[in-house]
Amino acid sequence: MLTILGVLATGLALSAPSPAVAAGESTILALVNQARAAEGRGPLKLNSAMSSVSLAWANQMAANGAMTHNPSYSSQIPSGWTRAAENVARGWSSPEAVHEAWMNSPSHRTNIMGDYTEMGIAFITSGGSTWAVENFGKYGASVAAPAPAPVTAVGVDRLSGSNRYATAVAISREYDPGVSVVYVATGTNYPDALSAAPAAAKQGGPLLLTPPTGVPSYVRAEIQRLRPDLIVVVGGTSVLSNGIYAQLAGLAPRIRRDGGSNRYETSRIVIERAFTDPVEKAFFATGANFPDALSASAAAGNTSSPVFLINGTGSGIDAATAALIKKLGVTSAVIAGGTGVVSTRMEQSLRAQRGLDTVERYAGTNRYTTSSRINSLSFDEAPQVFFAVGTGFADALAGAALAGFNSAPLYVVPGNCVPKDVVSDLKAYETTNRVLLGGTGVLGNGVVTLTPCR
Repeated sequence: MLTILGVLATGLALSAPSPAVAAGESTILALVNQARAAEGRGPLKLNSAMSSVSLAWANQMAANGAMTHNPSYSSQIPSGWTRAAENVARGWSSPEAVHEAWMNSPSHRTNIMGDYTEMGIAFITSGGSTWAVENFGKYGASVAAPAPAPVTAVGVDRLSGSNRYATAVAISREYDPGVSVVYVATGTNYPDALSAAPAAAKQGGPLLLTPPTGVPSYVRAEIQRLRPDLIVVVGGTSVLSNGIYAQLAGLAPRIRRDGGSNRYETSRIVIERAFTDPVEKAFFATGANFPDALSASAAAGNTSSPVFLINGTGSGIDAATAALIKKLGVTSAVIAGGTGVVSTRMEQSLRAQRGLDTVERYAGTNRYTTSSRINSLSFDEAPQVFFAVGTGFADALAGAALAGFNSAPLYVVPGNCVPKDVVSDLKAYETTNRVLLGGTGVLGNGVVTLTPCR
């Protein structure tokens, strides 16, 4: 199992930048600065002294055969810092993969996007695994500019709360009481909710999130307001415990658990129970990441179609998925994402499934162009569109269910600008209403004003 670990710290130091001294440095530095630029944050300078500390710790983790934080990093880098942090990781196949993992983890992403000026980086292969370290430091006495005041625009609405669970409740309040079903999924990970969103959209109910520690009172209150006939708990007991199930059981006449031994079996169970009538089209997305499946979930909701999560780098469509495709009577398959996430081998395996007349791939060069491609090929008109940040999953999970229910596209976008393809799509659609999912900390003024990304 691949794992990552990250914490925030308040001490670190650094000095002048220098050329890369460890494998993967240049790639990770470029990816970090691209991500920061997309959200209007200044670039970080690579510091050779800090990279030496990062490299030494990567080698130490490899020698120990264990991933841990460096307890002394703040005293090992040059003095003069005012704040500092460290990210470490083990087992990711490439610099791009470990950066993606860090960006998809809220604490690591906070470090990458934080108020720092310089960083050190190491990415090595040793002992049959990879080891990665990022050290961050802020140097100088400059005072950070105050955050810009939030702006508003005609036709732009925002659905947000104080956290991901409250945001999901704010999205759920768009539904009238008396819904047939409420889906409840964990808010700490994405796979189970990805197939649940189009299932909820098909049945006209919302998707709510809960932490594994217990159902928040405001989530319980929202379920009581909705008065559902059925609550569907998505995921096995290792994801949402029997205790969570018991807390939810008294809030509706019926409750069931749609959970399997892994994300792929859970996806099949959700689909089989929600889509009881034959379906013509189904979407297929990797279960290893969330952006493509989120856009596909809203598009699938528009046509009452399911989203199958598959192992995009596997050897072929597994027997259980093939059987469900046949049972549902699917004749048209859409692959969401490029060959880097769903391989050519998997596409060929889909094409070999009996009964599938067409297999198409909706893909772009990255998550944002893929999102645009999925939506432009799935919607002939879009008076309303939804926006969610492309570097996090939480707000978009509940939003995908509402977007699908409203037959509206969901675009994943950077935090403070909108890709030019998306701006063009909205002009072609003559969109009059945009709904932003999440607070100003995830979708800033650049998204409100449709500022094109550079």
